Amino acid sequence: MIRRIVKQVFPPGTKRHTLIKRHIEPLLFRAGYRPAPRADLSYGDWVRLVEPQTISPVEKYAYRPLVSIIVPAYNTPDKYLHPLLDSVIGQTYDNWELVLVEGSPDPERAAAIHTASLRDPRIRLIKLGENRGIVANTNAGIDQAKGDYIAFLDHDDMLAPFALNEVVRVLQDQPDVDWFYSDEDKLSDDGKERHPFLFKPDWSPDLFMNVNYVTHFTVVRASLVRKIGGLRTDYDGVQDFDFALRLLDHNPKIHHVAKILYHWRYADGSTAVHPKLKAKVELAGVKALNEYLQRNHIDAVAEGVPDAPTNYHVKYATPGNPKASLIIPFKDKSEVTKVMIDSVLAKTTYANYEIILLDNRSDEPETATYLKSLKGEKRIKVFAYDQPFNWSAVNNFGRRHATGEVMVFLNNDMEIITPEWLDELVGVALQPQVGAVGALLQYPTKPATIQHAGVVLGLFGVAGHIFRGLTTGNFTYFGLADWPRNYLAVTGACIAVTAAKFDQVKGFDENFITAGSDVRFGLALYEAGYRNVYWPFARLIHHENVSVGVYNERNDNQHDYNESMKYYRPYLERGDPYFNPNLELLDPQAEQIKLGGLH
Repeated sequence: MIRRIVKQVFPPGTKRHTLIKRHIEPLLFRAGYRPAPRADLSYGDWVRLVEPQTISPVEKYAYRPLVSIIVPAYNTPDKYLHPLLDSVIGQTYDNWELVLVEGSPDPERAAAIHTASLRDPRIRLIKLGENRGIVANTNAGIDQAKGDYIAFLDHDDMLAPFALNEVVRVLQDQPDVDWFYSDEDKLSDDGKERHPFLFKPDWSPDLFMNVNYVTHFTVVRASLVRKIGGLRTDYDGVQDFDFALRLLDHNPKIHHVAKILYHWRYADGSTAVHPKLKAKVELAGVKALNEYLQRNHIDAVAEGVPDAPTNYHVKYATPGNPKASLIIPFKDKSEVTKVMIDSVLAKTTYANYEIILLDNRSDEPETATYLKSLKGEKRIKVFAYDQPFNWSAVNNFGRRHATGEVMVFLNNDMEIITPEWLDELVGVALQPQVGAVGALLQYPTKPATIQHAGVVLGLFGVAGHIFRGLTTGNFTYFGLADWPRNYLAVTGACIAVTAAKFDQVKGFDENFITAGSDVRFGLALYEAGYRNVYWPFARLIHHENVSVGVYNERNDNQHDYNESMKYYRPYLERGDPYFNPNLELLDPQAEQIKLGGLH
């Protein structure tokens, strides 16, 4: 299995194939990693094989908070009502109450809901006598809730039997957690089939600003719910997104339970099946997000994303129009560098930039001729780096000659796709808590496939690019490459970072020769308290392996691998927080679920 995937992703004859065969496969096998064959494995099989191994045992906890589950019921049919109640009553953690808020105009359904509520004394039925809407109905339940924590659930959802137990188990060691979310899957409308849906990262604020990936079943400290005033009626359809944004105003401690704790149903007429049924939802989401930005004094404007309902694009301002320094090392191959430079000059809408070209011992006459042709361009400066190639050292050299407030490190084998690419990268990089920012890089193929959409530690045993080889718009078990996300690192082929933050972590580590320094740089920023961002609204073409900085003729890969492991190992052992541990680390397309091995 390992060899087959390596062969498919990195074909024999390529240097990356040789590197992986020589260094990474043995590491994986020594660690006992043996993914099972997947050809005939259904999601139901995976659930039956894996779920019993991931359930924490029920224990006599020292801290046993009451959890109030709020469910607004509206003409709920029996096919939803009874499975919902079964899933709550069957919880392995028993200190809960179900606050069932009944606002059904149909007398027959109202009576059926009343009868069903008598099944367990922990179910409290609140009869409103009218339907006030999902927001007001939920708020009525919050007003009556007695719990220390409040859990939100729709009337057609179902909980895994261990859902509350997983939350309370975490609270034993982390009693200060304010807000829980989990992974999820989906049920067919008749409840007979379970389908995989989304295996989420740990808290990723830049992802959440683009799409509400947290969604339905959340558990929140009751005092915080009341502090922010529950849900708001002006945000029907995105009330949970608006609620979460207002939670963020209070800097809550957030915990992701990387297990499937609830099942979201493909219900008739729901947005899960027909997202465009509620066109006004997008406008309400944009409004809620812009209010969040204004409340928190973030100089940005949120917009909707075309053809992607309830996805958002936060456009950050660039106050003061700071200069960006584009730092580009090269050695010969002037025709490649020319494509890059012409592309930047012709397409880039952000005007205040300089180009720092770093000539690393070029000796072709064509290169000298090309460099002479650039002398009339005031924004371009050429510096000779007369040392053996070292990706880190040459880029650090470029930073010392740069005069911009934002450094943008680029390979020379790139082309611009989105004219606003630099506006986007500079705007994100200027945010106080952001470290490195990377772009969506695509191969020059038709259709264009993804080369970089973020770096995951542990992918192929060391570090790799997630979503590699896919086209944009492909929904995977990890979501979309079209979504901004936080990662531990982004590729050195395109990194934007402020000069101050670059200098704070002392730039790139020159102990690395050709590879690994970009990931080490991302980790240094992460450990300094910054979050690194992948930003797909900046898109470039990357002719990978053409530029000098990928792999040169010297075989320095073993050295770089050894250096990498010094810094990567803690993250490899405990897992990358921005990648879901249920997903297969030998699958860059995030379309396979892990069966076992390195948990």
